[in-house]
Amino acid sequence: MNNDAEAIQQLFDWLLQEPNPAISAPSGNRASRKASPDESGTSSLQPPYFDPLDSEAVDFMPAELDESSLSSFQQPSSLEFGDIPAVQDRFQALLKRRLRAEIERNPPRFPWETGSFDYEVEYSDLPTPEQVPAGVWAAQLQTLNLPIPMPDRVLVQLLDHCRMVVQSSLQEGAKLVHIVESLFPGQFQSLNQLAGMVLSGPSRSGQAAIAPPANLPRHYDVATPMQQMALSLLAAREILESMTLNVSPSQPYAQQVWQTAVGEIKVEAEYQPQTQQICIQGTLPQAGSLCFRNGPDQSTAVCSEADCVRVALSNLKPNQPYTLEVLLQDSEVPFVFAICPLTSED
Repeated sequence: MNNDAEAIQQLFDWLLQEPNPAISAPSGNRASRKASPDESGTSSLQPPYFDPLDSEAVDFMPAELDESSLSSFQQPSSLEFGDIPAVQDRFQALLKRRLRAEIERNPPRFPWETGSFDYEVEYSDLPTPEQVPAGVWAAQLQTLNLPIPMPDRVLVQLLDHCRMVVQSSLQEGAKLVHIVESLFPGQFQSLNQLAGMVLSGPSRSGQAAIAPPANLPRHYDVATPMQQMALSLLAAREILESMTLNVSPSQPYAQQVWQTAVGEIKVEAEYQPQTQQICIQGTLPQAGSLCFRNGPDQSTAVCSEADCVRVALSNLKPNQPYTLEVLLQDSEVPFVFAICPLTSED
């Protein structure tokens, strides 16, 4: 108990004294300094050891520690330490105020720093648009039937956004605007108008590539902002159509093929209106799995090598998209297809 009281007494002595700039030293040396036990077994609590900002020379007394606030501590040696918890509470409050004031005035520095520095944020380790990882699923982007070439960085961003909205119940035009809007912030009205024009035209999926119109530039990067918006909407529509399988009583069969870095994925869906069942067969280029989801219900199939796998769900409501997740052993995240049973009128 006496040793604890002596240690606290010495700490108070340090806290109440004016720091001496002459004893400051580089923090690399001071941090490694240890207090040596004295004859009574109590560590010698010298100011250099306890100064938390030992790399700084403090030449002031914080405003909180003016004479009036320290009147009860002018004679530390007269303090009685019979009530240790109360003394410790006072010590902790005093120490926190002292440290806060010193840190606000002189932020701590690394041992090798000799002055203040404003560190700039470094982005060298962050992926730039050209460094966005395409993953195993991006090979399909090279097969899109677009009027002019588009950069991979833009197509990959569109693919990522398509994967987030393909299974939503939004109308197609709203999906397109949602996908492209992040590339053109603040251009919602223009995108909305262009989306209507894009949807009014025939789909380019499955059509032979044609030469771009004479008024279009040769590449996306030199197009005007309005042209880039229209091209992005066209690309988003192509990607969404490649990720969607629509079936109906009049057209109960649909298929999609998606190119990956490890081979082709073929997804076939067959609709049975009587039981509102959809059976799906997936042809995978390597080991993987299919997972067909309807809320909490799901049907899963796994293969240990390149093979065909089948899944099915019943009692599916029309005009509602359902999720088919395809996972390959070389992919970190599953790819998503939307399976949508339509009514006869659609």
